[in-house]
Amino acid sequence: MIIDKNIDITITVRNITYYKSKNYDAKLGDNITVNISDLHLGSICKINVQCDNCNCDKHMEYRLYNNNLKKYGIYYCNKCKNIKSKKTKLENYGDENYNNMEQNKKTCIEKYGGHYNKLDEFKHKIKKTKLKIYGDENYNNMEQNKKTKLKIYGDENYNNMEQNKKTCIEKYNNDSVFNVDEIRKKIYNSRKNKLINNYKSYNLIDVDYEKYTYICNCEKNHIFEIPKTIFYNRIKTNTTLCTICNPIGFAYSDKENIICKFIQDNYNDVIVQNSRNIISPYELDIFLPDLKIAFEFNGIYWHNEIYKPNNYHLNKTELCEEKGIQLIHIYEDDWLHKQNIVKSIILNKLGKTENKIFARICEIRQIDDNSLVRSFLDENHIQGFIGSKIKVGLFYNNELVSLMVFGNRRVAMTSGDEYELLRFCNKLNINIAGGASRLFKYFINNYNPTKIIAYADRSTSQGKLYETLNFKFIGKTTPNYYYVVDGIKQNRFNFRKDILIKQGFDPNKTEHQIMLDRKIFKIYDSGDLIFNLCLFPNI
Repeated sequence: MIIDKNIDITITVRNITYYKSKNYDAKLGDNITVNISDLHLGSICKINVQCDNCNCDKHMEYRLYNNNLKKYGIYYCNKCKNIKSKKTKLENYGDENYNNMEQNKKTCIEKYGGHYNKLDEFKHKIKKTKLKIYGDENYNNMEQNKKTKLKIYGDENYNNMEQNKKTCIEKYNNDSVFNVDEIRKKIYNSRKNKLINNYKSYNLIDVDYEKYTYICNCEKNHIFEIPKTIFYNRIKTNTTLCTICNPIGFAYSDKENIICKFIQDNYNDVIVQNSRNIISPYELDIFLPDLKIAFEFNGIYWHNEIYKPNNYHLNKTELCEEKGIQLIHIYEDDWLHKQNIVKSIILNKLGKTENKIFARICEIRQIDDNSLVRSFLDENHIQGFIGSKIKVGLFYNNELVSLMVFGNRRVAMTSGDEYELLRFCNKLNINIAGGASRLFKYFINNYNPTKIIAYADRSTSQGKLYETLNFKFIGKTTPNYYYVVDGIKQNRFNFRKDILIKQGFDPNKTEHQIMLDRKIFKIYDSGDLIFNLCLFPNI
């Protein structure tokens, strides 16, 4: 029987649909607790079970437990399987030590009077078959092989490779078919047809051994050539193939161009692209000199730990800050899966947020509905949902338009009145004038904190919000890292070593070694700015 009632699992792209169908509130990267009965029958998660015969405990995969249960009706450990086997043999054959080979011999004796292979009848049948097929009742395949070679090739030890060269010279005047134009053309056409079938949507025109030629699917329908190595890299990273629309050397320039086009549609002043003159030797993807703002597109594949050092993004951020420039990092998975949030951030930096509401005309409420908080943060904050103790929101016409959430400080040995400001955001494309100040004041007046700490993600923020709330800057963190799973950044806490060990990975290896073995790599951000606000309780 199963001892565990619940088990912790990590939500991935492979299981998210299944657990949503089981009515779990599942998000990619979440570590959730599920009932054992809700596990997929083929799950490799390890559970604690107890033998139904001897009551010994074992830690095993859930799928193996189910296979055992299906076979025997109840769960037997390896030792007790023998007991079950003997019981079955006793019931079926009247002998708990029944041996199938012995029964086979017994059946042969009853039916043929002895072992079938040793009977004259069997031997005669074999000779008759050999005589019919090969003309020799004592036919031996090895000997016949030599005779056949001698007859056809004049050499009983004929070597096919040598004959192959000889045949090629006689037939094509060349010792290798791969050097024959006719054969090369056949191989070329075969390869071309295979590529056409595999990549029908790309309009293949021609195939060379080093490059392919296609017609672009854009409005101009121009013809482009692409080296085969770059072709497969771009297919793998889901990047535009066309080397004209997306020139070689800029692996993600197609997405950069889409972002730049969005900025151009909402900003009329100077835009500088792909310049190495601003923070040399580094390149800035997009720079707005009048606003002193830059945007950097970070491809998930080319910006992981294999290709970029840990402090790569931080270095670019700090070089920009030295020149009074704010650098906004846009990660590929955020652009693909949270594009509305990214666009809202861009518009806010451009000062183009169209809708404005004054906080004084909003109703302030404390929120207990966790599902409302989750959906609001997932839809409006780039970092998404986080568990929190206190949730305060502004409502306009009974709709949540601004949210600030707090939790107790995540540091040991702190008092209960020390908090961390975990998230603040407005509804997309809406500027709530005075919203942060009003929510923060409400929190202070109702909870009397003595200390509040806050972290600003340097990828998108310089912490100016906290300065307006009278926080003091106290330091910086080193770059944080995430693990890239199926093209999406996932929180490293979901891959702690204790969790990996529970999933059956080698306890003698470090977390990082386990993840590298799985071909799952880290990607680093620019770190955080730390802010602190010390208060005294009201008397």
